[in-house]
Amino acid sequence: MASPITPTQLSNALTQSGLPTPHPSFLTPILNTASNSQRQPPLSSLSATARLRLLSADISTPSILAPINGSFPQNISDVRVKEKVLGQDIPVQVIDIEDIGRSKWDQILDLEAERKGERVKGREVIRVLPTQENELGSTASTQAIANPTAANAAVSNKGPFKVLLQDMNGQQVYGFEVKRVDKLGYPPGMNIGCKVMLKKGCKVARGMMLLEPACVVVLGGKIEALDKGWREGREERLRMDVKKTEAPGRANV
Repeated sequence: MASPITPTQLSNALTQSGLPTPHPSFLTPILNTASNSQRQPPLSSLSATARLRLLSADISTPSILAPINGSFPQNISDVRVKEKVLGQDIPVQVIDIEDIGRSKWDQILDLEAERKGERVKGREVIRVLPTQENELGSTASTQAIANPTAANAAVSNKGPFKVLLQDMNGQQVYGFEVKRVDKLGYPPGMNIGCKVMLKKGCKVARGMMLLEPACVVVLGGKIEALDKGWREGREERLRMDVKKTEAPGRANV
């Protein structure tokens, strides 16, 4: 009979795949379930389960990540500090995303078009009726119309993006995409609660994390409740931002 898989073995398997080091108590339920089964699952199977749960967890909750993981310096958001460099890798999660490359009006119009079942073809707006959709079949374009989330990804993932990042201690800092970072964008390309590893050497300037491919690794995942709330409230937040910056006569769409 094979020896039981230890917390250290499972933890090492996760960190070797680029994930942060989990707290031992986070792994305990996974290992207990494995030990109670008639046939012990292989390490690869347990690792896959632990990975999925870790990417879906709120890392600011105690006992999710081990204290050995890096966290933000206390003055990370201090705009008086001209520049600093991260001295170690720091795992974070994305709790807000903003496209600063397009106007908020454009984004509101995109969301309205999604609700109406419209899509863009060149400079034309095409409205697809249910009967037309059935005749066209289940293509990528018709799926995007039937699924507003997919349509949102196709239209809205432009950038550059500004993201609000949170570490395991709950500290937050905004990150600005100075160079295109793969997998960084609006849901569902990147979901709220997505885990990101900020690499040692990543720069912070005037309280803003500078994001570029060399120092950012998008790990994936999401926090279901946060992601749902962000999507449902996105248009309202955009409209509120517009009202704060535009004249009252133009604030209503």
